Amino acid sequence: MKNLRFVSAVLIAFVLGMGVSWSVLNKDTEKPYQAETRPEEEAVAELSLNKESQELINLKTAKTRLSVFKKSISVFGQIAQDAETSVHVVSPVTGTIVDAKAQIGSSVQKDEILCVVSKINGETSLREVKAPIAGIVIGAFAKVNDRVDTVSSIYTIADLTKLWATFEVYEKDIAEIKLGQKVSARSLAYPDQVFEGEIIFISPRVDETSHTIKVRAIVDNKDMMLKLGMFVSGDIISEGREKYLSVPADAVQTIGDDKIIFLKTGDNKFAIRKIKVKAETKEDIFIEDVYSQEENTQMREGDEVAVEGAFLLKSELLKGELEGE
Repeated sequence: MKNLRFVSAVLIAFVLGMGVSWSVLNKDTEKPYQAETRPEEEAVAELSLNKESQELINLKTAKTRLSVFKKSISVFGQIAQDAETSVHVVSPVTGTIVDAKAQIGSSVQKDEILCVVSKINGETSLREVKAPIAGIVIGAFAKVNDRVDTVSSIYTIADLTKLWATFEVYEKDIAEIKLGQKVSARSLAYPDQVFEGEIIFISPRVDETSHTIKVRAIVDNKDMMLKLGMFVSGDIISEGREKYLSVPADAVQTIGDDKIIFLKTGDNKFAIRKIKVKAETKEDIFIEDVYSQEENTQMREGDEVAVEGAFLLKSELLKGELEGE
């Protein structure tokens, strides 16, 4: 990649004619930060952006955080019912169903009437069969005029606000998986929705064909969006012991092979910082090192970086490079 070159002139027409200026730092204060990646004689740019222009592009910043390094392991799996949250409903008496109110798929509340049974021992009284829990009817095994007893199940009700997600984890990744680890699941049906959960079971067996291990997570489904049998992708978060500065993923921009961020150095000023990435997730990027030619440029927890609008800053940076050629 051609090295970045910056200009000291005022650049106009950033977005809808907004004003942006680039200034070149005094080279007497420069120091080489990576001789093999950037020559000493190259200048460093600083972007001046007035408040009106910041509002125009909806520029927002976030503070850097010192966080435990997190590794994200991508997995794929399928949604299943939590066997521990379903109940089988039987009649309290032997008799005949005279009224069936619940059907498969019905959403019921606790103590809601499911059906009415007429006793067959000569008594004329009717007995109501009620739901022992709130949930969804996933099984209905009798209809009106069917005879029922106190042993056979009439309905199965499941609480589907918590579901199982069974994932296939590659053998090479299994050492990173622990009980209690957090999982973020997504489905094709709701690509922008994240379903949070945690690992509750790790199979002791390796599949001989795929060389994967089944891992089960319990996933929150309070909005009832996930359906039984639905395919999902997931990210299992494995936390390390070392701490690194982290920034939101949108703060990091890519130019060729370089990763850069825009560090806020004043009310209206942003400096370019090239970074070395340690690791990244969908939400955060962990910084291993920061490169700059300026004095006293070590980044610290609490420094502000551009997040929303950072892409537009990069676009102006590239335009400045072209105009400088």
